[in-house]
Amino acid sequence: MSEQKLPVPAKPENLVALRDRREQVIAGLTEHFTRDILDVDEFDRRIDLAHRATSLVQLDELVVDLGPLPAATTALVPQPSDEMLADWPARKRWLAVMGGVEKKGRWSVPRKMRVICFWGGASLDFREAQFAPGITELHITAIMGGLEIIVPPWLGVETDATTVMGGFEELDRGHGVPDPGRAMLRISGLAVMGGVSIDTRLPGETRREARKRIKKERKALASGAQRTLGDGNTKGR
Repeated sequence: MSEQKLPVPAKPENLVALRDRREQVIAGLTEHFTRDILDVDEFDRRIDLAHRATSLVQLDELVVDLGPLPAATTALVPQPSDEMLADWPARKRWLAVMGGVEKKGRWSVPRKMRVICFWGGASLDFREAQFAPGITELHITAIMGGLEIIVPPWLGVETDATTVMGGFEELDRGHGVPDPGRAMLRISGLAVMGGVSIDTRLPGETRREARKRIKKERKALASGAQRTLGDGNTKGR
């Protein structure tokens, strides 16, 4: 009897190559989005798939139909150097009691953060911030208060929160291949009669501009769908 050969297991993707290609794909998708080549829904869909991709083939499929990028390509936030990581902030706590806290611009994100909002509000803008590689933890407590979190498209996010008569708008795109060299924001906590929103926006884009852009793009999509439906009805007569 001839010996039956067992199937050879597939070689795992190189994590460094996977991370580099993921960043290139996300930068490319962002560039196409800013130039109105992708609408907001398709952009969000592809960004989510890019974060969850486990192979180079899956990543390449997300941009194969878009053609070559224009000359200028959106640059991702540079990774901190070894010297910077040696003095990287470890912990930070913000407390908003009947007041407000806001953090934005270019800043080094501590590895562990805690935000407490009690009858107050806070806003953390991570679009231009620098993250250390690996997991960055953000623990929130919102009691009759609110917290706004703004993240860039390239950042992986995991959420695990509890709400009691409150709201927590989840953004979860962190189920790709675990990579210690890639930044990941892990959000957990509790909202009691309070709210937490997680929003993806481009650097420099205000909430109003984002809403106007999304509304304009969805209106254009709806008009295109109606024209297609109308042409179909005309041909059927």
